[in-house]
Amino acid sequence: MCDFRAVVIAQVDAGRVRVSGARGLAPTDTYKVSATTRQGYRSAGTLVIVGIDAVAKAERTGRAIVERTRELLRADGFADFTATHIEVIGAESSYGPHARTRASREVMLRVVADHADRRALDIFAREIAPAGTSWSPGTTGPGVGRPGVSPLIKPFSFLIDKSEVHASLVLAGRREPVPIAMHGGVVPARPRGDAPDRDDIVPRDEPTEALPLIRLAWARSGDKGNLSNVGIVARRPEWLPLLRNALTPERIGAYLAHLVGGKIERFELPGIAAINLVLHDALDGGGPVSRRLDPLGKGMAQILLDMPIDVPRSIAAALAEQLGEQRAQRASD
Repeated sequence: MCDFRAVVIAQVDAGRVRVSGARGLAPTDTYKVSATTRQGYRSAGTLVIVGIDAVAKAERTGRAIVERTRELLRADGFADFTATHIEVIGAESSYGPHARTRASREVMLRVVADHADRRALDIFAREIAPAGTSWSPGTTGPGVGRPGVSPLIKPFSFLIDKSEVHASLVLAGRREPVPIAMHGGVVPARPRGDAPDRDDIVPRDEPTEALPLIRLAWARSGDKGNLSNVGIVARRPEWLPLLRNALTPERIGAYLAHLVGGKIERFELPGIAAINLVLHDALDGGGPVSRRLDPLGKGMAQILLDMPIDVPRSIAAALAEQLGEQRAQRASD
């Protein structure tokens, strides 16, 4: 574990940086245990839809498949699906209300269904192929046939006291105990402070201009269970206060409301001019239990980089000039 508050990063040359000031922390008194349990079964079918209004036809086809198979399950005495999910690949489903591709003329429909009984999903899988031959015009498929049915494995994690687990190794036929640090240590609480007022960053008399976040920052994201973790690094250290002011949990929550169901925590990494976001209940369960196309939140940062933020007109002008110079350089190369 490491405390980043005192970290200093200095450029050594074009290919190297020097990192100093990092402070290690003592290990904790617990182990993290990652386990799994079976939670029924899952099947996911795909179809390709080509032509005008392909997105709308794909969405309607997905709903029709779910509606029809629900009727068949009822008729055969099965319970309803435990969950269903419809996505249209090529229509920016992950972007929700921020999608820009509703006019796509070639998309892939993905329909996911979960059920406690494997036989019920056999019925669901059987109904995917007929949609490609006798339903909406322009519906086809990649020729992979009927989708399979797989066990649905749900991960869960918990902590266990180290004193309950005895570590040892066997060397030359003799077992030796392994001493484990038990004293523990936790990350100290970091003073967050209040984000500076807008007037601390932008003079009252300077107008602002909306730019996508990507113009001022880099970002990358990943998962930990059902949490999405998004790291944002300012392209220039002096822009960190601007990002801090713009990227409040409330604004991020509103922009990603179609994906994030829980609270949003923000932590600062001042040694590297960065912000770390922890988004709770953000991955539809996360990992193998998630029904989304992106169950690991890898695209979460990329979606956020499109978020418009207000920047001073002077900064916007400087960025526009820099972009023009880069384009001219690429053209000359």
